[in-house]
Amino acid sequence: MKRKNESQLESDIRRKLEEKYEERLGLIVHLVAYLIVNLMLWAIYLLGAGAFPWPLFVTGGWGIGLISHFLSYHNEHGAGAEKREAAIEAEVERKYRLARMRETADRDSVYDTDDEEVVVYGLDNYKPRRLRLTDDGELAELDAAEGDERELRASRL
Repeated sequence: MKRKNESQLESDIRRKLEEKYEERLGLIVHLVAYLIVNLMLWAIYLLGAGAFPWPLFVTGGWGIGLISHFLSYHNEHGAGAEKREAAIEAEVERKYRLARMRETADRDSVYDTDDEEVVVYGLDNYKPRRLRLTDDGELAELDAAEGDERELRASRL
């Protein structure tokens, strides 16, 4: 990945800031046009003493467009963009942390081919236990001799 020199970095920052201010100016122009046109339409309606409030159609439809313009600006350049960046940074950090944990677990895992046991996270003192269900319904450890005897009986069947 190429590193940007100082003038390229400054031009990128300047371009992003100019884009942000152009978007803000576009939003302000849209809002002013909305207000002027709607004030004129409502004045015409009120002075004409019409029965049906027909400027509602213009005010409502154009208002939806103005709200969508504001939300677009908010999500690209305002607090919505900051929240999105913070959420992305948190998710990237979580993924890096998870990858480092997996790498550490893989590095600390040992596979012993003699016993065919896997020791994970350095738990080398772990020994698997064999359990059996007693007649009264409790779990009890299976002794080595008792386990061999059970296996011998099972093989005869």
